[in-house]
Amino acid sequence: MVMLKGKLDNIIMSDDYVITTGDLKIEATESLGVTMFKHMKKHKDNVAQIDAQTGEKDTYNDLLRRSVRTALHMADKNITRDHIVTLCTHNHMNCVVPYIATQFLGARIASIDPSFSPQEMTHLLKQVQPKILFVIPQSAATIEKILQDISLDSEIVVFGTSTKHTEFSHFVRPHEKEEEFQPVEVENLKDTAAVYFSSGTTGLPKGICINHYSFVNQLVNAMHTENPDYDYMMQQAQRVSFPLTTLGYTSLYWISAGAMLLTSIFSGYCRLVCPNFDAKEVWNLIHKYKPVLLTLTAIQAMEMLDEGRPRDVDVKSILSVIVIGSGIPTEYALKLKEQLPDADLSRGYGQTEVCGPLALFRANDRLHRPLMQKPEKIDSVGLPVAGVSYKVVDIDTEKNLGPHQRGELRIKSKFIMNGYFNADSSESFDEDGWLKTGDIVYYDEDYCFYVVDRIKEAFKYQGWFIAPLVLENELLKHPAVKLAVVIGVPKDDGYHPMGLVVVREGFDVSEEEIEKFVEERVPERQRLRAGVKFIKSVPMTVTGKVKRREIRQMVLQGRCE
Repeated sequence: MVMLKGKLDNIIMSDDYVITTGDLKIEATESLGVTMFKHMKKHKDNVAQIDAQTGEKDTYNDLLRRSVRTALHMADKNITRDHIVTLCTHNHMNCVVPYIATQFLGARIASIDPSFSPQEMTHLLKQVQPKILFVIPQSAATIEKILQDISLDSEIVVFGTSTKHTEFSHFVRPHEKEEEFQPVEVENLKDTAAVYFSSGTTGLPKGICINHYSFVNQLVNAMHTENPDYDYMMQQAQRVSFPLTTLGYTSLYWISAGAMLLTSIFSGYCRLVCPNFDAKEVWNLIHKYKPVLLTLTAIQAMEMLDEGRPRDVDVKSILSVIVIGSGIPTEYALKLKEQLPDADLSRGYGQTEVCGPLALFRANDRLHRPLMQKPEKIDSVGLPVAGVSYKVVDIDTEKNLGPHQRGELRIKSKFIMNGYFNADSSESFDEDGWLKTGDIVYYDEDYCFYVVDRIKEAFKYQGWFIAPLVLENELLKHPAVKLAVVIGVPKDDGYHPMGLVVVREGFDVSEEEIEKFVEERVPERQRLRAGVKFIKSVPMTVTGKVKRREIRQMVLQGRCE
């Protein structure tokens, strides 16, 4: 047995450097729909959501009533557990209603984002072929044309007014059976509850099938504290007012938005509903609504910090900030802690294929908190979670690696996806059945994990692995650099790193100056041998992940400007 410094009772490391964690202390045994129904009834008098623009409020009872009516009207249209329901919407007060109603019927949800191009929407809708779609008015014509092009006879329901399609108001009309309604019992909790798509940063998105067991238990897992620090929790309780409110911006296309919705329902918290992120407005929302939890992508956090906190804004309500989607540079992490001094900062790390977190710090755990407060742990994504086994392997030899050695993270767990929707997923597992996460990571002597980069984003120069994220963080240290992306340009001796940079307004700087700046700060093998190019913008997903495949094609085809 290999002994590290960590003294967490539920973490064990074997001689071949495999980390295993204990079983769940609380294990859910009901479907997603049944669980949500019971908790919405339990918290019926709590405020469920507030429209950040108008101040309009919903209680859980209000939200439950609309969700039940929608489920009944969907059932009248013969929507069953065999069907897929799709959302194409930004965040508003009714966007979660079909999501909840779908789970009440035991059907499957698979959403797209209205910011996607028609080509992206076509690719996703071809995969899942929904029976019914709930869309915002701005997307209705595009969706209609796509359905015609792919010969799919699906009903379109519009959030708002429409002379051509069913209006959503039809679904929230009173129904004669609403008082006696009970959600559908799902016999097998390993049945698919939702199809979420991979991020599409390095290739076309694939539908990831998430089952009821994984979704519910990962949420319970994330919320449960093994060693509660009661003194800390009492101190936090004295700092906040009610309703306990959370603020985030991602649409229901992303599993993070689904997880935040379900966490709020389970806890009885209130969600602040915002259609779009605005770096200036977020400070005003914090001051006005006093959220306790702030969830941001790395790009959103960076823009918010660049905007700067107004002097009169009160941020003391915020207990926790979670940065999701991709890593945030250390300098910005330090700025977040400076601007939100009373909040705990967490770097969210998980995968859709595992339906949630793979590592996290629990601020209210008396064993986690001392670790997460150490300055040298600021870049850590946290400790292993219960119910998951981990190993880090050498990318070339697949030999298991020990502490502080970088390799691919592979995992085993009961939370792993059912597979890809109508696609083979066998290549996602190694010959021993471990899921290949595609992430380059390492862990330290306290079992704290650190994410270095994605394997598909990394490349080799003369046999050396180059992690783009490391070079991007160096570029972002230059005061003139607003955004930075590093890609590999193919050459005879491997790939040469190239930096694509968006320059801040008001700065007069040359590409050569930026290249020299990085050269002085990195080892010789990591120099930007393909140079630096200035670009106007960086194509990104709605969660702030860089579309590297698109950028690489732009560069190789000479379309980079």
